[in-house]
Amino acid sequence: MASIDAVLKPSQSPSGGALKKSASLVLRLAVGVGILAYLAKSGQINLSSLAGLFHAWPVSILAVGVLLLDIVLMSFRASLLFASASLSLSFWNSLQLNLIGFLFSTFLPGAAGGDIAKVYYATKENHGRRAEVTTILILDRMVGLFSLVLLPLLFAPFFLPLLRSVPVLRRLLWMDALLAAAMLAGAALMMFFSPARSWVSLLLEKWPSIRNLALRVVDAMAAQGKARGKLFIALLLSLLANMALIVVTTLGFTVVNPGLFSLNLALVAPLGHLVNSLPLTPGGIGVGESAFNTLFSLVKMSGGAETLLCLRLWNLAVGALGLLVYLFGMGRIVHPYEDEPAEAASSRLRVESLSKP
Repeated sequence: MASIDAVLKPSQSPSGGALKKSASLVLRLAVGVGILAYLAKSGQINLSSLAGLFHAWPVSILAVGVLLLDIVLMSFRASLLFASASLSLSFWNSLQLNLIGFLFSTFLPGAAGGDIAKVYYATKENHGRRAEVTTILILDRMVGLFSLVLLPLLFAPFFLPLLRSVPVLRRLLWMDALLAAAMLAGAALMMFFSPARSWVSLLLEKWPSIRNLALRVVDAMAAQGKARGKLFIALLLSLLANMALIVVTTLGFTVVNPGLFSLNLALVAPLGHLVNSLPLTPGGIGVGESAFNTLFSLVKMSGGAETLLCLRLWNLAVGALGLLVYLFGMGRIVHPYEDEPAEAASSRLRVESLSKP
């Protein structure tokens, strides 16, 4: 019977499987480009407005800097979550990992491509810990996604007159609230509800290998639940990171609409980025632009698609750093505490000291 880690170990795909994946990627890219072409032809995208990027180069520099701050905050978050499981991921290695993830999420479907790349590099040479490492990375992603879902709800009380006048936006926020509640309930069940382990064991009793793998995942989640202080700080870091994303969106809006500013971006930008993260087309191309156009029109704003296109161009600049990391390669970056190098231990202790009140 195959071992548990063999299930998680990257394997060579048959040529037929590789062709199917390539065809699927090309098809999704074609769909995304087709949506963009339709938006441009129908006048819903004004590409000439992007010419402002050439004149507003200081804004572009600032936007790239804020995107890098976003990645720095996510890197601290990942290091904290790994520390909660007695695994070491130094801040420097976490930064490299997130840059590679950013690179792949820019060019592969939604954010999923970046997550797959991060799992691949983080599980290298961790043959006995792949389930735990993968679980932490998924949790890291879920914390980030939950904070993005949470932001519109936190800002909603400041926009009550707008919500009363726009029923569609109000319904979107109700859906957002239901998603947040479902995510919170699922995480709480895995982290804090001890009978969950017995339920998983009972349900998968007939499949021992899958059961053992699932139990390792549950144990890894339970370990995170015991480190509630670090988990809370990870959520705060995620909120700050996604607020940085709102700032970048605002910068894009000012490039497309010189002299204009709207606080409504705090409400609609997170919803737009949620849609853009869906794994439908590479980088959410086309889908994200349509969502931004629709959301902007709800609050009487224009230039939604063009604003997101500004972000995509700035993402390419940050993705270039991820490309450098990719070209130079990465060795083993996750270590159990007892095996971690001295430099990694020093970096971990610095990250943990920052998390203490």
